[in-house]
Amino acid sequence: MNKIFNGTLLAAALLATTTSFAAPSVLDTGTPSGGIVGALSIDAVDWAAESFTLSATTTIDSIKAFVQSTAADTGLGFTVALYSSTSVNGALVPNLDWFAENQGQLHQFTATFADGGWTGQSGLNWTLPAGTYFVAIETDGNGVQGLVLPTGVSNLPSALAYYSGGRGYDTDPAIAADAFGLQVTAAVPEPASYAMLLLGLGAVACVSARRSRRG
Repeated sequence: MNKIFNGTLLAAALLATTTSFAAPSVLDTGTPSGGIVGALSIDAVDWAAESFTLSATTTIDSIKAFVQSTAADTGLGFTVALYSSTSVNGALVPNLDWFAENQGQLHQFTATFADGGWTGQSGLNWTLPAGTYFVAIETDGNGVQGLVLPTGVSNLPSALAYYSGGRGYDTDPAIAADAFGLQVTAAVPEPASYAMLLLGLGAVACVSARRSRRG
């Protein structure tokens, strides 16, 4: 029994100190093949959102959108907002509510436009329960002036929505044509978490081995 447990301790220690893990991808549409021509324009009354679904409680670490601009927007900001989903006419859309706190946004951050390409933020530490969510790219008109989202991605999101003024988002059925570049990445589990799991499995193995010898 001691040999089993000691071996498990050694394996757990090595795992905690030497193992590195890749960040789990929640949504990765791939880099869009389109350019500025035909891209989705984002301004004070035109926003776009894509969905992702979590099967269990997950901590989101990073969100990035593939953006370009038709104006001198370097150094200016735009909003990346996270919404829960709601059903409108049988289709899921972001749960935008102008009368609710933060207009229904669960989280949001301001991304700064640089030279175009993948733009966003890491280290978000947003813990979400299982469910379907939308990431929206928005601006109030005081930041970027010519922001566009190129389309033509290889991995389509499950749902796409747009806002063009009014009370809330509408579903966009033209997913294949209008889907834009979006990456949502979960936080990397701490190696110590796996080490604790391994220790627990080792303890179970020790108990099982003792019972086998007694039997």
